[in-house]
Amino acid sequence: MTSLSDLKTDGIGGPLQVRILRKWKHDVRRYETWYLAVDRFVSSHQKRLQQNQADAIQILGQRTNQSYIESVLHVSQCYTISDYSCPQLDNYQKFLENEFYIDVGLKSIIQPIRETTTIPKTWFRFVSKSHLIDLGERPPYYPGVLRYGSSHATHIYVNPDIPETTALINLFTGPSRPAPPLSGTPSTVYDMKKKNKSDLLDKTFIVQASIKEFHYQNSWFQTICPICKDHIFKRGESWYCSAHGLIEKPTYIYKLTVTITDATDTISALISETSCRKLLKSSLENFISNNPHINRNTLPPIITDHKEQTKKMSIQMLRASTLNNIRFIIIDIEEATTRAQTSVPGTPAQPQMTRMRPTDTTPEPSTPVEHVVHTLTYDPQESAPRKNAKRTLKQQTS
Repeated sequence: MTSLSDLKTDGIGGPLQVRILRKWKHDVRRYETWYLAVDRFVSSHQKRLQQNQADAIQILGQRTNQSYIESVLHVSQCYTISDYSCPQLDNYQKFLENEFYIDVGLKSIIQPIRETTTIPKTWFRFVSKSHLIDLGERPPYYPGVLRYGSSHATHIYVNPDIPETTALINLFTGPSRPAPPLSGTPSTVYDMKKKNKSDLLDKTFIVQASIKEFHYQNSWFQTICPICKDHIFKRGESWYCSAHGLIEKPTYIYKLTVTITDATDTISALISETSCRKLLKSSLENFISNNPHINRNTLPPIITDHKEQTKKMSIQMLRASTLNNIRFIIIDIEEATTRAQTSVPGTPAQPQMTRMRPTDTTPEPSTPVEHVVHTLTYDPQESAPRKNAKRTLKQQTS
């Protein structure tokens, strides 16, 4: 029988005997159900400090496996758990000192065992007052913002007979609308931000902007099961899905958000698979296979080199956006085709005067134009005494 202190991140562990002490869900990640479990090999407090042994651990059932795990794991009961993986915890999931948790699912073997006194019924740890304050949850406050509240007089109507009900149902469960073409309306970041949701829905905006920063948590890409699309993790040298067991070849997806900016404003946006492939100049699968030792916690230079470079971006609003939380996604990205106009004034070019050539085919003007012809005549009789020619100007008008 394996103890919690024997487990390692991405390692292969044997059967565990644990008691479930607590169950909870996050306010945001409702697809995750967490459990606090303690094993039977509990060492003394002093021994635990010296050897850094773990006597409690977090257990997770998520997405495809969530409903099944909720049906088999119950608080205060003892179980033997086999066929699990030990992924690394991210900052949002971490509650204990452990760097990993136990991921269980449909492929896990979970067998209830009889009540025993060898597995503790309680578990706690001592913390300082300042640390306790940091661990406390701080409810968010939004001064001046209307918030939803309920009382005993509140009535809830399910699918009321109003036009908005049908529109909302079709929005999430109805047939998908045809994808809009990539050719969109030229715009700026500022113009997009000031539009409301109805003006952004199913529309593509072409923006020339630069990537100011890349954002990701823990890893810039994820490995998912090609069958159920849930996250899968390393178990030894193999990939393991809690719902489908050993996976021969995982599917890789990007997990990137960027801050883009132009001369008018700045926004945050997700990057689609198509856009990421263009930045990486390769599919993620080929890139990882050619770089097996790549650090998933650090972006490669081939991506970061695109920072501060002006790009032509096709941007849409995410369908999951709300009136108060409009989010964007970059569905395509290309090199900028036009150079940004400079604001430095220059000397205007002087107009060039050219004479009309005989071969010019410019049509004659339709309005009559007055022509003046000047002619000079010479009279020899009058020129002898005065030695000067008398010039006579005759004006003819045509």
